[in-house]
Amino acid sequence: MHKFFCNYNILTQKYELTNMRGFKSMTTIQAENTLLPEIKQTIQQLYENIVLIKEEEKDEERLNLLDETELMISNLYYSLFATPLELIEEKPTTKANLKICLNLSSNLLKLINIPEYSRLCLLIQNNINSLLA
Repeated sequence: MHKFFCNYNILTQKYELTNMRGFKSMTTIQAENTLLPEIKQTIQQLYENIVLIKEEEKDEERLNLLDETELMISNLYYSLFATPLELIEEKPTTKANLKICLNLSSNLLKLINIPEYSRLCLLIQNNINSLLA
């Protein structure tokens, strides 16, 4: 598992996950304690919504894109936290899941400032955008 750091981005005025070490203070440590669980929860929600969308989808091409997206989400989660995603238990379905997924992937892009992970988040977001079109 990689070592990640929490740095304050003065342009966005928010804390973000990065692989660069910065000045450590109690504020940064406190932000790390809330940032990592937020990223973990966001990825889990994104995964759950993609699985729900897959259950309703009938088109083979869209199913392949959803499978690819699900795999990228799993890889992102595992590479950040070295644990697998939790499987979903409840089965609520909604037509707005794709828009929720788009918002969640945008949120991940804001929270993660590590090039290889940001690129994976962007690919996930692109797949969701193509499913919305």
